[in-house]
Amino acid sequence: MPRENMKVPGIEESQRFLNFEARFHKIGFVVLLCIISLAIVGVFSGGYFSDSVKTNTTGEVTLNFERFGRLQTEFKLKISATDQRSGKNIYRIGGDFNSFYETANIWPQPDSMYSKGEELYLVYNTHENQQDTSIWLLVTPVKPGSAKSVIQLNSGPEIDFRQFIYP
Repeated sequence: MPRENMKVPGIEESQRFLNFEARFHKIGFVVLLCIISLAIVGVFSGGYFSDSVKTNTTGEVTLNFERFGRLQTEFKLKISATDQRSGKNIYRIGGDFNSFYETANIWPQPDSMYSKGEELYLVYNTHENQQDTSIWLLVTPVKPGSAKSVIQLNSGPEIDFRQFIYP
């Protein structure tokens, strides 16, 4: 049926706008597929591109974290240490950490904990033959943006890590 015979009385259709709408539908579908694909591979959190591991220069401390997170969505940080000195191990967590995150839980609980300025200190008493230890922190981002944080064991080299929190 020719285009002229398909007109509805009282409605004027513009071919230009109909073509624009058709192109917009195609582009929108492609953009939607891209967003879904990025979410599946973990660009927004919890996936291949988000999971990251950093180790300090001496190899004594390792941090497992997610590079991307969402505001008000909990995630875990794992701090592993191989060098266990007899006495006390003091973990310093600083940088933007305390202003960007709320710490919900720490496993195992530290023997003592204190803060100085914008830094959090976790103190663990260690024994002479203690094996490698891991500390898990369950944190919730409270502010969107890019956070640059630091973790340090005793007076060893720092681990600098950056996370981006989506709103």
